[in-house]
Formats: sequence, C-alpha cells, structure tokens
Amino acid sequence: MSAAAGWWEGGGRREGLQLSLNRSLSEPGPPKRCRLETTSLPASPCLETSSTIQRSLVLSRLRKIQPDALAARLDGIMSPLLLDVRPFMAYNVSHIRGSINIACSDRISRRRLEQGKAALADLATSRQGKELLRKRNYKEVVVYDESSTDMDRIPNNHPLYLVIAALVDDQREPTLLIGELILNLFASKKRIYLSALRL
Repeated sequence: MSAAAGWWEGGGRREGLQLSLNRSLSEPGPPKRCRLETTSLPASPCLETSSTIQRSLVLSRLRKIQPDALAARLDGIMSPLLLDVRPFMAYNVSHIRGSINIACSDRISRRRLEQGKAALADLATSRQGKELLRKRNYKEVVVYDESSTDMDRIPNNHPLYLVIAALVDDQREPTLLIGELILNLFASKKRIYLSALRL
C-alpha cells in the first residue's frame, strides 16, 4: 500500500483527529446572541439650511390682505381664487362663497402634499374645485383658515404653510387673509359682502 493510500485510509497522519458529526450539516447551529445598539444620527446641517432657505422664499412671495380689501376684490370683475384650508366640517358649516376647500388637515394628506405626491387639485373636496384647479387659469390665490395670524409662528407641516408652499412652487401668487376671524357671507343680487367679526 502506498503512502498516499495510507493517509486516506486513516493512517498515522490522522491519529488524534476527531470530527464532531452529531448534527446534520443542513441544521442551523446554536443561536448566537449579539447586542444591537441603535444610534441616531444628527440632522444634516445642509437639510436644515435648505429648509430654512425654502421657507424664507415662500414667505417672501406671500402677500397679505385684510377682510375689507378682500370684500372689495370679490366685488370686482377679476376676483381671486379662494382656498379654504380648514377641516371639511368647519368649511361645511360656513365659508366664503366660491371658495374651494382643500382637505389637508389630516396627517396623511399633509405628508402627501409635503412630499409632492399630491397636487392641490387632488385634495380639493368638490368636483368643481378639482376642475378649476386643474385648469390652471388663475394667478392670484387668497388662502385662509380659521385663525390666520402670523405666518412666522406656523410650522412647516401646518396645512396653511403647505398649501402656500405648493402655490409658490406652482408659480402662483398666494395672498393670506389675515386676522382671527369668523367669516360669514352675505349675498345680494348685485354685491357680495364679507363680514369679519373679531373673536
């Protein structure tokens, strides 16, 4: 017998060699425990700077209008488009005549609008409002909610800010109806009046 055959048949070179074959090779081995530690990365200063710049751009494009001035504009030939960003229930109770309700008070709609996955026309609560927003034959837009006061204090995820930012991105001219108001509409055959009562 050759030396090679002796080696393969368990000759002297294999003495003391023991293999543990108690389990099948296809069976998983004993579980290994490891400790996972999660770390939160700090926010990127570039993202914060970009958000600040975008907010400054949005607010610089925003104009403001008083209720009396809006009432005069509604009486004119070229009246602005009105967007009501209050919840649908509040809009249903009372709203400025001709205004379009934008349903973005819930978290999902706000996120879709913020991420650009939904347009304002998608969030309009009426078919007429959707069609009017899709025609895009408007330039000036007046936006209001139930307590439009100071935009500097409104966070970036607030419905009012998101709608105004979407209008700026769409190259529109947003105007904010300011003041803590209860808005009621009084209509006659010739004139539309807007009354604004301080809370």
